Amino acid sequence: MNLPHNPHDPSRTVDRWSGALGLTAVSVCLAVIIVIGVRATLLYEGRVAVRDDAREANLRVALIAARTLSDDISTCSYALSVLGTAGQGDPSAQLSKCLTQFGYPRSMNARSDAQAVLVDEAGEIVYEALPSTTCVNRPMVQRIVDADRRRDSTQLSISTSSALCPESGERGLLMTHGIRRDDGEYAGVGIVTLDVRYFSRQFAGLAPRAQGVVSLLRSDGVVLVRSTAAGATISDDISNAADLATSASSSGTAPVSGADGDFLYVRQPLPSLPMQIEIRAPKSEIYAAWRERALWVAGLTATLGTACLLLAVLLRKQRQRRRAAEAELQRMASTDPLTGLANRRTLDEIYDREWRRSVRERVPLALLFIDVDHFKTFNDRYGHPAGDDALIAVSHAIGHSVRRPGDFAGRYGGEEFMVVLPNTDVRGARDVAERVRTTLRAAAIPHEGTQHGHVTVSIGIAATGATATGTPAALLQAADEALYAAKSGGRDCVYVHATSGGDPCPAI
Repeated sequence: MNLPHNPHDPSRTVDRWSGALGLTAVSVCLAVIIVIGVRATLLYEGRVAVRDDAREANLRVALIAARTLSDDISTCSYALSVLGTAGQGDPSAQLSKCLTQFGYPRSMNARSDAQAVLVDEAGEIVYEALPSTTCVNRPMVQRIVDADRRRDSTQLSISTSSALCPESGERGLLMTHGIRRDDGEYAGVGIVTLDVRYFSRQFAGLAPRAQGVVSLLRSDGVVLVRSTAAGATISDDISNAADLATSASSSGTAPVSGADGDFLYVRQPLPSLPMQIEIRAPKSEIYAAWRERALWVAGLTATLGTACLLLAVLLRKQRQRRRAAEAELQRMASTDPLTGLANRRTLDEIYDREWRRSVRERVPLALLFIDVDHFKTFNDRYGHPAGDDALIAVSHAIGHSVRRPGDFAGRYGGEEFMVVLPNTDVRGARDVAERVRTTLRAAAIPHEGTQHGHVTVSIGIAATGATATGTPAALLQAADEALYAAKSGGRDCVYVHATSGGDPCPAI
């Protein structure tokens, strides 16, 4: 037997609450995901902005450094190019202009950041911008002549090597340019070296942050000079065998930027020179402030998300308590507190619903009216508590006898009970009624005030035909009349109303 179909019973409340809870949980999770997504987007955009700002700042620095170096070095490059044809140009004028850019000394005892010499095909120095014959590293000059002769090129070559003056003990940037006679025969080489001190001054303070690096590169990517916060250094000997043209087209004019490992870098070509400035900034230092801010934002967002989830859990518990209280109130309002069966109001609702369904679906409907025999006498003899126990026993007998899920039983009032049997004909209703009566007889509850000696019930049955006709009140009246007939016929029996094909009350 089913309890009354109640839209507010606890099981249905749990199902509904599960749906509401799922919707609430999904809403909260969606809100948290949206907040996290917005925060993550803002953090990512902030990271991109930090990167772009650092790149733009380094590009500006590289552009300034490239223009400064280009102004200085181009003078020497041009001088070597002019002197590349034997007998053309005044070495004194051309190389003096070159050295003036690098602190040409006012006295012969002073030291310049650059040295310049012209060497013939035999390795002999034919002109020295700063007369210091005893200081020139002749073996190195001879190696340069031999390499330049083998290269057989009239283009500018850039490399690194020891300074022309071995006493300095330092390295320098080496620029060489072959010299040819009018007939094309090799006549020697022009050499200019730029001291590391020059680059130390030019690159001082340009390295971004503590671990940043500023480098002077050849157009082929070979590092010539590297400068950090600690100062500038010249790379180890780099072969000057590669021919590098001095035209701007050979090195390009567009800046380049990108990422390489733990560094972000920018490169700015030197105008009209086959070299470029590269500035490398460490990502760890660029993103340090952003990372600290991101940790704070992530912490606050996580706290907000946790708070939202906690609020959702608290809301769930609160709504569960409220739903449970509402379900209990509804259960109390729809069931009889003594027997646990449906009460009169719920029976009326169920009967009305089943009647309409019977008419709509053209199926039979049967009613049982059950009354406890001589119940007032029982109460007077045994007391009201015993009477309550007897009513509970009757409800148990009904519950064990009404077995189909669609059947409903309830306390109609006092000692009367009602059973609604959807889609049931008279024969099926009589079988159910007999089970109720015999089950209660088997319980053998003593009742000395009757001829039977125990508690019994009388049951009246009324049923529609295959198609319900008339009114619900008429069927209810018929079941009540059948119950009256059963009580008049000696009680402890089942009686079917005559309109439902009833038979006389069976003998006991």
